[in-house]
Order: sequence, then C-alpha cells, then structure tokens
Amino acid sequence: MKRCARVAFWSLVGLLCAGTPAARAQSTQADEPRLAGALSGGPTLGHKSSGFVSGELEWKAAPKIDIFVEVGHMNNVGTSTLDSNANVIANALGLQVGSTAIKVNHFDAGIKFNITPPTATVLPYVVLGAGFAKTTTEVSFTQNGNVVDPGIPLGGDLSGSNNKTILVFGGGLKFPFGGNYYVDVGYRFGGILSKVSDIENDVTVKTQRVMFGVGVRF
Repeated sequence: MKRCARVAFWSLVGLLCAGTPAARAQSTQADEPRLAGALSGGPTLGHKSSGFVSGELEWKAAPKIDIFVEVGHMNNVGTSTLDSNANVIANALGLQVGSTAIKVNHFDAGIKFNITPPTATVLPYVVLGAGFAKTTTEVSFTQNGNVVDPGIPLGGDLSGSNNKTILVFGGGLKFPFGGNYYVDVGYRFGGILSKVSDIENDVTVKTQRVMFGVGVRF
C-alpha cells in the first residue's frame, strides 16, 4: 500500500511539473497585450507624388490574425486623366493649368495576417481591407503667371468632393523594441473606385503609400 501511495505521489508531482511550463505559457500568452495603436507617415507615389499621415488601431483576434481600422489623409493623388481634363478647359479658354490635386480623407478596416509568431525578432505581415474615401478635386488656372477664375462652372471631374469606395492591400515589417513598442515599415496600395454615376468618365484612382510608423501594444 505504501509503495502504491509513493508511486501515486511521485506520479502526481511529475504531472504537475510537466504541466507547469504549459500553464506558464498559457498565462504568458493570455497576459500579452491584445490592442495596438500606431501613427504613420511617408510619401505617396504615382503621377503626383506627395505625402500622407494615418493612424491605425489593431486588435489581436488570433495568434496570427489582427483586425485593424485606419484613418488617414493623402495630400495629393492626382492622376494624368485629371491633368488632361484640365488642359482641355485651359486650351479652350486660352489659359494655362496652374495646379491639379486630388486630396483624400479615408477610413478603412480589414485583416492583417502575421506571417511569423509574435515572439520573432522581425514580424512580417500582409494586409487586406476596404473602406470609404472622401476625394476632393482641386484645379487652378493661370494667365500670365497669375491665378485667374476660368469664368465657367467646372464639372465633377475638375472640382468638388465625392464619397467613394477604397480597397487596400499591402504588407510590411514590424521591428519590436523596448517591450511593447515597435517600428512599422510597409507599403499600401489603395484603389479608389470610380463613381461614374456622379462623375462622367470617372476613373479609378490608384494610390501608393510607403509607410514609416511607430506603435505601441497595450
């Protein structure tokens, strides 16, 4: 009987010791921050190169899946089509095109897939999302170097604001430091879909952003 008791006792100790690392791992994983926020900025690429700023909030839904929401502003993503349309009006009126711009305020949400586990030194990821973009088109005309009023109403392809759909995808690398902080370097492509119901011969605006950001997990 005593021998059976000793076997049972030491068997229980062995099971407890074996289970301790797993319990500790589960506790550590449960205690890890599930929220993260980041601020980013950088250049936009394309026909018109400018800059952008954005803010992002993430929630860890699974070890390799984050749900994110993003708000941002792109200063100028003007297209060659916008320039061509502006030149048509300028030539007809005997003017010159001063400047063209499409400014964008956007909100999007989606999924961020983390390729490596959160314990890795470098954390690569890919992003897929969709949302809404408010585009504001601005065109100015000049004569003899001075900005002038064209004297005619401009169509939606050359002026005004519009709400459109934006599709976003890209990827990047996170570099953790100082515990819960990280540097985020990435690329985002955004297609702002055309809206021919409001703007005749409208085209999709293709945006590209090179992102440099810093974030914190909490």
